[in-house]
Parts: sequence; structure tokens; C-alpha cells
Amino acid sequence: MGNKKKRSYKYLIVVLIGTFFIAALLGSGTETILRYMPLSLAWILLVVVIAVGIVFDVLGVAAAAADEAPHNARAAKKIFGARQSVHLIKRADRVSNFACDIIGDITGTLSGAIGATIIMNLLSSYPELSKWQLLLNVLILAVIASCTVTGKAWAKTFAINEANTILDYAGRLVAGFEKVTRLDLTGATKRGGK
Repeated sequence: MGNKKKRSYKYLIVVLIGTFFIAALLGSGTETILRYMPLSLAWILLVVVIAVGIVFDVLGVAAAAADEAPHNARAAKKIFGARQSVHLIKRADRVSNFACDIIGDITGTLSGAIGATIIMNLLSSYPELSKWQLLLNVLILAVIASCTVTGKAWAKTFAINEANTILDYAGRLVAGFEKVTRLDLTGATKRGGK
């Protein structure tokens, strides 16, 4: 029990430090890029950031909801990506934490920051809108929040209903990434997996 607690604390410290640096890097990078980005591209970036949050929510929920047995059967047949799927399912708590909490919260924060930057850019480009600043703030942030929440609600339902299929694709994606980069993220190559 003591070792599990120690590993849990180490994991939490890694999550804390990792999240801090990821958020700082993405936040400063986004702020710098948005300063010089046309409004149309800023809107596209906003949609992409919201979509990334939703996709990672799908992955996190699917990892927690997937059934390990069919993936073990596929891994026994040496099907490409199956061992990686099993790895993701066995570590569903960490996958879900990373995908839903870390990436999800960072994309939520970034989308708010992008929204605020869009508002500032709109006001500087169209000074006549300044009398509507409060309404503009409320509308844009409400649209961002409603799109994010609706997308994540859909994502959770989809992920629960299609968990095994999603983990099949995620396993293949991870296996392909491992093959191309020669990084062993899941330890599947150590066990003789594809």
C-alpha cells in the first residue's frame, strides 16, 4: 500500500508540473500568435482548440468505459495496435486524467483566452463596437462555453457507446506513432507487440 501511495504522489507531482509548463507554453505561444493573426484565423484557431478538447474528452471517457477482453483477444492475435489499446484501458485512470482533465482544462482555458483576444481585436479593428463591449464579451464567451459544453456532452455519450471502437483506433494511432518515432510509449514492443 505504501508503494502505491508513493507512486500516486509522484504521479500527482508530475501532473502538476507538467500541466503548469504545458499551459504556460501554450498560453504564451497562443497569446503571441494571436496578436498578429487576422480575425478569421483566430476564429479558426478557436474552433480547433474546442475540437481538440472534445476529441480528448472522447478518448478519456472511452478508455474508462472500454471492455478489456476484446482488446486482449485482438492482442493475442497480434493485431496492430491491440496491445496499445490494452495498455490504454489498463491505465484508464491516467489516460482519462490526461485527456479529460489536463488537455480538456487547458483547451478550455485557451479557448477563453482566444475568445478574449478576439474581442480585443474586434474592438481595436472596429472602434464603433466599443459601446457594445459588455454585450460582445457576454455573447462571445457564451458561444464558446455553449459549444464546448454541448460538444463534450455529445463526446461523453459517443465515447460510452463506442468505447471499444474508439480504443481500437486510438491503439492503432499510438502504435503507428510508436513505429514512426521509435518511441515506446506503452511498453508494447518490450512485450513483443506490434
